[in-house]
Amino acid sequence: MNQAELNKEELCRFICQELPSYRLQQMLESIEAAFQKSESHLKETYRHVPLAGPGPQSHHFTVQEALLSLPKDENFEVSNQVTKPAGGHYALVCAGSMQITTSVITMGRTPPIRDARFRRLLGLINKRLEKQHPDLFKASASPLGPSQEALHALLLPHTTKWTDSSDHSSPIGVAIAVPYSDPRAGFHLFIDVGQLWQYYSEAGDEVEDIAYPTLRDRMRRAENRDQSEGGNE
Repeated sequence: MNQAELNKEELCRFICQELPSYRLQQMLESIEAAFQKSESHLKETYRHVPLAGPGPQSHHFTVQEALLSLPKDENFEVSNQVTKPAGGHYALVCAGSMQITTSVITMGRTPPIRDARFRRLLGLINKRLEKQHPDLFKASASPLGPSQEALHALLLPHTTKWTDSSDHSSPIGVAIAVPYSDPRAGFHLFIDVGQLWQYYSEAGDEVEDIAYPTLRDRMRRAENRDQSEGGNE
């Protein structure tokens, strides 16, 4: 197993350490319910307007609303953040030394991307993310990836291409991603969220204690190495 694969393994275990399995389950169930609520609202409200217009925005903001309704405790809280420049809002999940934001990704006929080696396709994902969350791609935003104090991950529910006849009542998949500090450069981790459950199962009640500063430094070294080599994926 090479260093990149080891880093991915450790990232998965760190996510399990900071985000308890029941919290992840709550988030996924909230997203599922939000999709159903948004789909119902869209079909009741828009009879003539093509859903490709209001549909993506409705799903995106209904998901943010659902996440903001989750109960908090001392290690888990969801706050409403204002975009910079102002004009939008998004939910920021804080779980231990992790921050999570969510964007709904519209796919065409391509299934959700699971392998970070497909740089070209991940670049397309980033373009979609930048349109939905432009503030996260600007210097004034909370840093993505391995920032100084917390790991910033993305939870990405996928929906099919928007047409009036398509079913958008449930995600076709949900990915979890950890982008580089510069999100245009790539990802440390990009997997189907279902793959995380094996790490929760392996850990059981004994979750390995992974110090975030150590993990952060390894990811930064990986980014520097990738830049010096001109990209190795």
